[in-house]
Amino acid sequence: MVFLIQPLGSILSAVLTDPLGRIKTMILVNIPFAIGWFLMYRASAVWEIFVGMGLQGLAIGLLEAPILTYLGEICEPATRSILLGYTLITFTFGMSIIFVMNTFMAWRMVAMICFGLPFITAIALCFIPETPQWLLSKNRVADAEKSLRWLRGWVSSEVIAQEFHDLKRHSESFKSCNECIKQDVKCPHPPPTMREKLAEMKRKRTIKPFAIVVILFALSHMTGVLTMRPYMVQVFKAYESPIAPDRAAMIMSLLDNVAQLAFMCLVHYTGKRKLYLSMVFGLVVCTLVITSYGFIFLPQGFNSFDYAHHSNFRVECKGVSYIPLIFLYLWSFFSFCGFNGMPWILLSEMFPFKSRGIASGMAAAFYYLLGFIAKKTYYDLEVSMSLPGITLFYCIISLFGLISTYYILPETENRTLEEIELHFMDNSKKIIDWKIESNTAELNKRKNNKNKSGFDNRGFETECSKV
Repeated sequence: MVFLIQPLGSILSAVLTDPLGRIKTMILVNIPFAIGWFLMYRASAVWEIFVGMGLQGLAIGLLEAPILTYLGEICEPATRSILLGYTLITFTFGMSIIFVMNTFMAWRMVAMICFGLPFITAIALCFIPETPQWLLSKNRVADAEKSLRWLRGWVSSEVIAQEFHDLKRHSESFKSCNECIKQDVKCPHPPPTMREKLAEMKRKRTIKPFAIVVILFALSHMTGVLTMRPYMVQVFKAYESPIAPDRAAMIMSLLDNVAQLAFMCLVHYTGKRKLYLSMVFGLVVCTLVITSYGFIFLPQGFNSFDYAHHSNFRVECKGVSYIPLIFLYLWSFFSFCGFNGMPWILLSEMFPFKSRGIASGMAAAFYYLLGFIAKKTYYDLEVSMSLPGITLFYCIISLFGLISTYYILPETENRTLEEIELHFMDNSKKIIDWKIESNTAELNKRKNNKNKSGFDNRGFETECSKV
């Protein structure tokens, strides 16, 4: 139910994030959250629980785009990945708290506690400033400078003078309409309409990063761990885990938190590209080992849903049963150590400002829609292909993901949003050109030679040449 409704929320967030701003949208998201929890607390029929879960899904879809866009726009390049990594940790930590509370109290009491959290969140958001980029897009220059000073640690105007100057220059670029960009003049036209913003989705500077993010989202669902997670207890049971299946699943959940903490610590040193490719290679190895174990030790056509029909089956050597347990843990660890979270981080970085809200919402909607399809079809796939067969399928998809992402995944670590945007605006670059240059002088040189190289962003102020 949650995955089915989330795409609707993601599409709505694309419409609301840019006109209302990131902060106001995040505040409004708390309304369906609160109503959903209250309905679940007072539920006296199954349909009321469904409605409550539907509102939860709507709220989750609504919050993805404004949260990730906000974080992407306020963070400095050197700390962006680390701070975005906190969102992944707090997400799994919050879910763990819910499960822990559910073991000590009735589920209605858990729902009532969660009902109060949206009000606390909304109040806290009132003390956080809007992003400087959005304020500049609305010509609120003084508020934008005040916001940047707050975000950089309540510093003086002199400390953020250069960064604010760069933001204003970049703001004039993304506020220009396409005609003024082509003529290389300052744009006197009003802000773009919703139709014009939707038209930005057809431009290469949006299509290229959108294609990359969508491919990464597809891989996160089609490589197994997220799809198998609702059935993980029975999967452990099918592999004859030497640890009690429910306890093994709990340990896996704890390891997921450790994996996300490791991702946050490693990404600044390894970069996003190397870390992601390393995790995909780990997925290939883990799925290959688990598949080999399944074809060697499990009966032909064995699947976890028909485990009762194979109740007499036992692996003779008990020590061998540690192999699938260990590699299932490693499979999950590699998945949560950047593989599943990386597309969400790139979602906040790679889209141009003009289409960032809409593109982020549409990409998130695709993620949730694919998640719904993957989870609903898992039963049929495993029953028809067998448990070793489905892991072989995930192994093939992981290998395809390793090859494809090697050619298309860009390195955005320590790159400013402007440098990333200029990279995708350069029509001379293909999707397989994954190196994003950070040399400002080189970027200015490209701008001056725009007619020769096909550079697709000429809406800079004349003042840009003074940088």
